[in-house]
Amino acid sequence: MISKKHQLKWIALLISSALVSSSAAAAKLSVEQRLELLEKALAENQQELQTTKQELQQYKTRFDRQPDAARKTANNKPADKTYVATSAPIGATPAHSVAVTGATPAQEVTLADITQYVKNELGFSYTGYFRSGWSSGTRGAPKSYAIGSLGRFGQENSAWFDLQLSQKVYDAGGKVAKAVVKLDGNVGQQYSAGWFDSTSENLLQFSDIYLTTKGFLPFAPEADFWVGKHNLPVYEIQMLDWKSHRTNAGSGLGIENWQLGPGKLNMAITREDVNAHAVDYATSGNTQQVNANSAEVRYKDIPLWETASLEMFARYAMPNETNSNHKNEDNGSYYSVKDAWHGGLILRHKFNDGGFNELTFQGANNSIASGFALISGSNPAYGYYDQYYGEHSYGKAFRAISQGENYLRPDVIMAHALVYTHGNDIYDYNTGAHTDFNSIRAVVRPAYIWDNFNQTGLELA
Repeated sequence: MISKKHQLKWIALLISSALVSSSAAAAKLSVEQRLELLEKALAENQQELQTTKQELQQYKTRFDRQPDAARKTANNKPADKTYVATSAPIGATPAHSVAVTGATPAQEVTLADITQYVKNELGFSYTGYFRSGWSSGTRGAPKSYAIGSLGRFGQENSAWFDLQLSQKVYDAGGKVAKAVVKLDGNVGQQYSAGWFDSTSENLLQFSDIYLTTKGFLPFAPEADFWVGKHNLPVYEIQMLDWKSHRTNAGSGLGIENWQLGPGKLNMAITREDVNAHAVDYATSGNTQQVNANSAEVRYKDIPLWETASLEMFARYAMPNETNSNHKNEDNGSYYSVKDAWHGGLILRHKFNDGGFNELTFQGANNSIASGFALISGSNPAYGYYDQYYGEHSYGKAFRAISQGENYLRPDVIMAHALVYTHGNDIYDYNTGAHTDFNSIRAVVRPAYIWDNFNQTGLELA
């Protein structure tokens, strides 16, 4: 080993070498001045080194798994946990904290918290839905019939999917912006080939592409403001697979979740062009594009009592025609595209056992009322799959809808969808103009819950 005396000699020798090799300008400094500069530089380096060590220790502690001394038995395991040293909460507020030597106060978080933290930092997420299955019949393959009236078991023989991709593009000063793209489509289950084309049952579309923001509206910083191909949330009758309320949109802009009084306000202006048919469309196949726009407002989450809330909504759709559109309508060669309205109330109730019920009353006129009369699907659409035809005579339609899930006992659940609709003097896409109609849809699905992972249901319609 080298003694302290020899160490000092070596340090002196190194300092002397440095002094000899310095520049002419530096040679003017005294030995004391040189030592003072060296000591100052050494102190700064030590301070930087200490800071770096602390940062590395915090980083290591953040991602280093620690054993959980409070782990429960295998039948009642808590979420996997790790000890994180941080000065600010990550995810939810922790139940308790533990001390970490040489670091800021630590908190206990779950792996789900860390996953959410990483997701928020990267700003990317994806969600989706799909359905698929196998079916057969006594005489060949089953065929879909009246999907929107007779439930879904045995009625939907296609495989549907949607996938939503979201990427955060800005996050600073309480302002967040995200780019969102949504794909959906149908995958045929009849043949092994699954090529996408317009003539097969394999279909693909971009249903959404928009920018959504939060914190950019000074009068409503908590609200979401979006621009692009998007629409306000749709309300689906799950057991019938159609929407009691929706607005198809090519593009638009909207505000959602604006806290105003006891409830939240949603508003949107959207574009939904239609291909208006010529009166002789059956032989000529002629159409003209007509620009149309919808203005929509919803006031939701109005508290009624502890487990119930009310929503009110109204929508008005109107054409924005060119001179050529007007001319073709005036001379009788094309069907007239008319204004239409849609409005109603929704009462939502949640039960303490996890069940719920939703009661809807709504009305519409003209082409939206025509949508009420459809058998396969009954969406309140302004056009018929982007097509517009028939002479609508300002007729009206009204309907009452009840849907929900109720536990008859802890292991037996009953789902239902009940719809009554009445229409007067509407254009029906099957029976023509000036149609009056009444329709009743009733679907119930009792199911026995075997365990947390399995249940068996029977659908009657």
